[in-house]
Amino acid sequence: MFVLLIDLYTKSLAEAYLKEGEVRLLPFLSLVLVYNRGIAFGLFADAPESVRVVLLIFIPLIAVGLTFFYTLREKQHLVAILMGIVAGGALGNLYDRFFLGKVRDFIYLSYGNLSWPAFNLADASVSLAILLFLLKGLLR
Repeated sequence: MFVLLIDLYTKSLAEAYLKEGEVRLLPFLSLVLVYNRGIAFGLFADAPESVRVVLLIFIPLIAVGLTFFYTLREKQHLVAILMGIVAGGALGNLYDRFFLGKVRDFIYLSYGNLSWPAFNLADASVSLAILLFLLKGLLR
């Protein structure tokens, strides 16, 4: 729930304060408001609408379902927390998709000629939780 609330709050701040353009915070970090019709990091933006709808509905539902499944299991507290983070991020982007028809992204990383597509805290939370989940599995 925390990830969902923080994600929606930061997206509303981005919409309110970033309409004028890019704000450079560090040489490699900027804030810029971008509307994304794809999935995380702009993936599948050019895919047919039917494919995007299936992915955008079922991925968050699976994340939420897995969260409840792991929460019910004993001795899986870390997994439950990580799945909760994934679910919060997925629901944040699903909220945008459902109510706005697009996702609000605002964090932009670049260094020289290298850049990463704009993303939001939901994307970052989901990515970090999945990375930690994979590391947990490797360190068993």
